[in-house]
Order: sequence, then structure tokens, then C-alpha cells
Amino acid sequence: MSSLSLHRLRVIVPGLLVAALACSCKGEQGERAAGAEQAEAAESSSDPSAPAQAEAEPEPKEVATPEALPSELPPLPEVLATVGGREIPRREFEIRYRPTAEKLLARRGDGRIPGAFEAMQRRKIIDGLIWSVLLELEAERSGVDVSPEDLAAFEAEERLHILDWPAWLARINQSEEIRRGKDVDYLRERALLEARVGALSPSEDQLRAAYEAQRDELVVSEPVIRASHLLFTYGPRVGDEKIQPLLPEQREAASEGEKARWQALALSRAKALRAKALEPGVDFNALAEEWSEGPGAFRGGDMGLFPKARMVPEYAEVAFALEPGEISEPVGSLKGFYVIKSFGRYEPGPLPFEAVRADLVRQLEREIYDAGHEALRKELEARFEVASPALDQARALEAK
Repeated sequence: MSSLSLHRLRVIVPGLLVAALACSCKGEQGERAAGAEQAEAAESSSDPSAPAQAEAEPEPKEVATPEALPSELPPLPEVLATVGGREIPRREFEIRYRPTAEKLLARRGDGRIPGAFEAMQRRKIIDGLIWSVLLELEAERSGVDVSPEDLAAFEAEERLHILDWPAWLARINQSEEIRRGKDVDYLRERALLEARVGALSPSEDQLRAAYEAQRDELVVSEPVIRASHLLFTYGPRVGDEKIQPLLPEQREAASEGEKARWQALALSRAKALRAKALEPGVDFNALAEEWSEGPGAFRGGDMGLFPKARMVPEYAEVAFALEPGEISEPVGSLKGFYVIKSFGRYEPGPLPFEAVRADLVRQLEREIYDAGHEALRKELEARFEVASPALDQARALEAK
């Protein structure tokens, strides 16, 4: 599924989102457990004269309190903000702040968190929490929300481009729950924006107007091409699954035999996907988005416009030798094997519209979204009263 298709969101009753997600997590195991509970209940109630057994009270468990983090700032209040009558407790900030702060402490080694850093984190996190509640309140008020199907599809697509999901979450200091909340916020905002302004993608007329406005700047002094690629990295493989690029120390620790096997596996995978790319009607960028193991997979392997000198020689020589529309044989490199497709070659001088159309789409989508976000934020802050001395304080501290 393309990312644009995920933006055509359904309108549902807001409360159904959480309930449906909870139901969808049960699956076969949950149904079996429910059936077992019903059978047990029926068996225990078969003798109406049987005395009820008192349930033993569980012994209280000690919950470890996280060690307090060092701080150079005044302590935060228990309630960080009130949004439309809903309170945001301090613990919501602490859950999000602690992983980042602990990493900073480990990196610094002096047991100190600079006040400027904490002030910035307070401002960003509290502001994000307020925005999340505003979106939730507006979804409840308007009935415009995200369906469980759209959320599941978005999460599946998001994970498609991240080979080691738990490691990625740890790197960005997020739990599964926090990440899902951010995804819901993103999709809710898009749904609310589309309900107000329609499509968030630019029209052809808007693209043409943007091109004309920037025409004098869209000039190159040397030949450039636009190309996309599939990348298949070196490492142990199981079937057709994508793999995570190896760390330098992992490559160094591997034997020559292992390296040779990994190279052969990557080459075999590159040949198989090249054959797929050559089939009639296959969208190369969609194929790269699904199967490429490079960091640019999320944008369909599109490398944009580039001169020959910007790429490593083995890549550039092949890419610049291709005719527009031609797909290369696998190209070996230190990273793995590339399969490259040329989408156009342009000589020095003004660039034609088709050369920069994809870049203009991304530029205008960002501008449309940013303008819509600003207008929506003002609208919701006017509709739902927001009070947050903690956010005001964080902004003042950050400005010092």
C-alpha cells in the first residue's frame, strides 16, 4: 500500500478505535481463553448449593521507584496542563523524558543534566502532550477519527522500512505504547486536516505554478540524472526476508567463508528482484519501497537529482551509463549489491518540469501540511481552553 493511500482515512465513532484495537489483539488465543473461562464458570455453577469460595487477597507487591534524575530546574507540578477540562499528569512527562535523560547522563559521565537541555525537553514534551489531547478532544467532538484498519495499515507500513523495530524504538527513546500514540496523533491530524481543506497533496496547477516561480533557480552547471535503486546488503539471510545491515565490528569479526556466503546471498537476491523489476507493469519505486534494504527505501529508493561526482565511482559509472527507463545488472559495493533504474538524464542548463516534479511534490506537501497544522492548532486552542503554567515556565527557561 502506498503512503498516499493511507491518508484517505475513514470517519468512525472515536470511541471505537480503542475498543476495536483491544479486540483485535485477542486473536485465537484470546478466544480459547474466553471459552475456557466460560466452561469453568458453567462447571462451577452446576451445583447451586455449593458454597461460594472466598478469593484470597493478593499480597501487596513492592513497586520499585525509579531513582530521581538530577535537575537544575524548579520541580514540575503534579498537573502539567489542563486542556478542555482534562488534566495532563506529570508522570506522562516523566515516562517520555527519562530514557532521553538517562542516555545523556551515560554519555556525559558527570552526573549532570544541563538546565538548557531539560528546559528544551520540557517544552517539547509538554507541548506534544497538549497537542495530543487537543486532537483527541476534536476527534470526539467532530466524529472524524482514524479507523483501526487505517492504523494497522500505517503501522505495518512503518515497520516495513525498519528492519529491527525494537532496536529502532530504543534508539529514539520510545516504547510501543508511546509510538502507537504518536501514530494515532499523526493520522488523526491528517484526518482532521483533510476534513477541512481536502487533499493534502498539491494539484497539477499548483506544481506548475511552483515550477514557474522557481524556474530561474532550477539550473544545473553539469550533467545530472535522477535514479532510484534497490540495495541488498551483506549478512546472513533466511528466505526472502529483509535483513539489517551489519555493524562494522560484525563484518570484521566474520570469517572469509561467511563473507563469501553473504555476498553470494545478496547477489542472488539482487538478481531475483531485478527480474521482478523487469516484468511488465511493475512499479520500480514501489518494489524498492517494499524490498530494498537501504535507508532510502521509505521513498522508493529515489536518490533525486545528482551529478556524477556525488556518488561512489562504482555506482555513478553504472547509473550515468543507463538510458532513461533502463535497469542495471546488480552492482557490487562495500554496502551490498545495487539494482539501479534511471529516470532521466539532464544536461547543463535549466531543468525541465518533469525533472523536478517529484521534488516539487514533496516541497508543496510539506508547505500544505505546515499551513494546515498551524491553522488547526489555532482553531483547537480557541475551542478548548488550554492552561499550562509548566509549559510557560519551560519556554521562559529555554529562552534564557
